[in-house]
Amino acid sequence: MFRFLRGDRHARRIEENLSGGDGHERRIIYPVTTIVEQALSDIRSVRMLARASADERSRDSGTLSEDSVRRESRALIAAARHAGCLLEASSVPGSRYTIRSGESEVRLVQKDQLYYKIKNPFAKLHLKKHPAEYVLFEHIVHNVMFPDCRLDFLGVVEDLHDARIVYRQHAVRSEIRPDDGQISVSLSELGLKPENRYSFGNEYVFVTDVGQDGDNVLVDDDGFLRFIDPIIGFKLSLQKYLANIDALEKTIPDIVCKILDRFE
Repeated sequence: MFRFLRGDRHARRIEENLSGGDGHERRIIYPVTTIVEQALSDIRSVRMLARASADERSRDSGTLSEDSVRRESRALIAAARHAGCLLEASSVPGSRYTIRSGESEVRLVQKDQLYYKIKNPFAKLHLKKHPAEYVLFEHIVHNVMFPDCRLDFLGVVEDLHDARIVYRQHAVRSEIRPDDGQISVSLSELGLKPENRYSFGNEYVFVTDVGQDGDNVLVDDDGFLRFIDPIIGFKLSLQKYLANIDALEKTIPDIVCKILDRFE
């Protein structure tokens, strides 16, 4: 298990105990990047909720004939209630119904230039192609790849017995959309290769809904592409990590390195 070290001498360093082939544990200390450090913080913020949700899902397994999405939604609501992060929709700041679609309701706090997103986490599972219980981890991978458009997890709300996840995100003040060539170049720098017209991926994840005709990618004042809220999907090679929450926390720095292939 990883442990952040305190004090100026060990600032931004992690301690890890590794078991050797001789049965003895070895203590290793090594530096972490800001993105890896934030990823570890993010995974801790949803770890308890993910575990509680898995427990709820297991508790009523086989008692109802509902589909997996409805079971997961009900389990997520119960877990959020027990974890103390079930919110009232009326408590989410911003102008109501600023934007509303089948996937989310987006509210804007104009003075702070902050968007609050009340998202249906299961709306596009047919595109993501991963199990419903992985939705809590999507924003973590988003934040690793697109830290300048970070999604902050705030909690869960209940909407007609269905779960909605609430995120906060800084607004991108731009209406300029890049073309597909610019999008492809930007994602290739993250090690993501084209898989079809609007999807890019590597062996671990894929990103889609990022075409020039959409509104998920904008060009900021400095000419950089900002990926606001594309669809994140996990591939089979990553599921072994996500299936075990402890393993995900333990291996997230390695996953981050392999996803981006740019950390020393």
